[in-house]
Amino acid sequence: MSGPRSTGSAVAASPGIIIARTQKLMHGRSPIPERHLPADRIDQEVTRLKQAVDAAIAEIDFERQHLRELGSQDPLMVLDAHRMMIRDPELAHRAITRIMTECINAEWALRQQIDTIQMVFDQSDNTYLRSRRHDVEQAGQRILNQLMDQSPASSPEERYPVHPDEPVIYVGEDFSVSDIVQMWRQGVAGIITEQGGADAHNIIVARGIGLPALVGATGILQHTNDGDQIILDGERRLWILNPPPEELATYKQFIKAISISREALSAYAMQPSLSRDGREIKLMANIEFLEELDLADRIGIDGVGLYRSEFLFLNCKEIPDEEMQYRCYASIVRRLRGKPVTMRLLDIGGDKACMYRQATSRDYSGSNPVLGLRGIRLLLRSPRLLTTQLRAMLRAAEEGPLHILVPMVTCCEEMIQVRKLAEQLHHDMNLHQPLSIGAIIEVPAAALVADALAEISDFFSIGTNDLVQYTLAADRSDEEVASLYQPSHPAIKQLIYQTAVGAKKAGIPLSVCGELAASPEWTSTFLNLDMHALSMSLNNILPIRRHLSKQDYKPAIPPAF
Repeated sequence: MSGPRSTGSAVAASPGIIIARTQKLMHGRSPIPERHLPADRIDQEVTRLKQAVDAAIAEIDFERQHLRELGSQDPLMVLDAHRMMIRDPELAHRAITRIMTECINAEWALRQQIDTIQMVFDQSDNTYLRSRRHDVEQAGQRILNQLMDQSPASSPEERYPVHPDEPVIYVGEDFSVSDIVQMWRQGVAGIITEQGGADAHNIIVARGIGLPALVGATGILQHTNDGDQIILDGERRLWILNPPPEELATYKQFIKAISISREALSAYAMQPSLSRDGREIKLMANIEFLEELDLADRIGIDGVGLYRSEFLFLNCKEIPDEEMQYRCYASIVRRLRGKPVTMRLLDIGGDKACMYRQATSRDYSGSNPVLGLRGIRLLLRSPRLLTTQLRAMLRAAEEGPLHILVPMVTCCEEMIQVRKLAEQLHHDMNLHQPLSIGAIIEVPAAALVADALAEISDFFSIGTNDLVQYTLAADRSDEEVASLYQPSHPAIKQLIYQTAVGAKKAGIPLSVCGELAASPEWTSTFLNLDMHALSMSLNNILPIRRHLSKQDYKPAIPPAF
């Protein structure tokens, strides 16, 4: 049964409007199917639940026997407590009542009953009872595992099963980049998280793959229940739970209008990216996965301006070897059929703890990972990792134009070391295509020495997300300082201008690959600074192409350069 209407805002969004049903994903919880059943299926569903309860009890008895043989007493007490909870009428019997009265499947009924019991415990004045909510979760999960015939899930299909009968939006405290990718591949309609900032990596990925999302939606978890109807409004950064019929009808009309507006953008598909007076800026795509290029084929792009190579590593249990990396990189280059591809070397550090551990075989020890060992700093301390990736990229460059981008550059010495290694590898492998290595300008220090860096770089790409973060000392994923993360700050424009002057003086191409590339407010500025390309999420290419077509070129850098 739906609850009362409630609404709230979010810090940031990936665009789109979705009307769907909610499913909460708490820490340690896997999603469960939620279905309304015909009357002739109810008895069968009750039987399923009873059998799952018996199987969960049998599982506990087996574990108990094993522990008794080991002489372990404390675990026996825990198992006994779980056994009592599973047999408690408040859990299984009340769940059966829900199946019969609400005509829903056993998993959904059981999950609702677990939540109800935990809510009672949470409201108790008794400290002991409040501490028992975790036991309820574990006992209930044993039954759910039996119902779903699974151990703790491992594959994406098991972890994030999305059922086709009705769209589902996952709601949780926070989702990792890997979580979001797996959810997207399984067909989830959208996601909402309580945590997250305007330019956190997970919201950037959601925008890139076109998954409607809200982050920083504080308080939504306390308002929503599984199965509630929700409107995710990524256009206005709003969520609305249990909307009344008239509001629902209004939103359906809104969705229709947006669809018509987006259809109008199709006139700009496959068109050159030109200003009103004929000045060209290449519009390129930021991508993580090969399948994203299906959309690129429909809208027309001028190349890939940023391939984030860490996502290949993210989806592998082991560090991919040279051959696996080469096959992935080469497939992307071939798919672009002669258009340029810019690939970023691994940009990982303590801010991506799992990947840092995978790459270094140790946990990050620094107190501030955003300012710590990451990007090229980490790669130069991990020569095997850097060498393997460079070899794979250089080999892939034989298949078509591939440019290598070096992340987190702060000084010329870092670029010199990478170039020297790349040139040696290029020579040793007897490769023939020219070497192209550029620096990402995403640290103020790099922008301030852009003149010198440009002399040893083949191109620049400005990473505006980190440039804003580091210039303003405002963590882009921290909602507490979200208001301080201001790309419009005059210091940002000054650093971009200084970078543009350095690139023009050295005669090297300059691009933008951060979120500002997709901001219409910045298009004119980038046009006038003689940017070679803007690289953005695929969903932003047509709107920016249309906006660019209405701008006129007014050079901002003196001709003397």
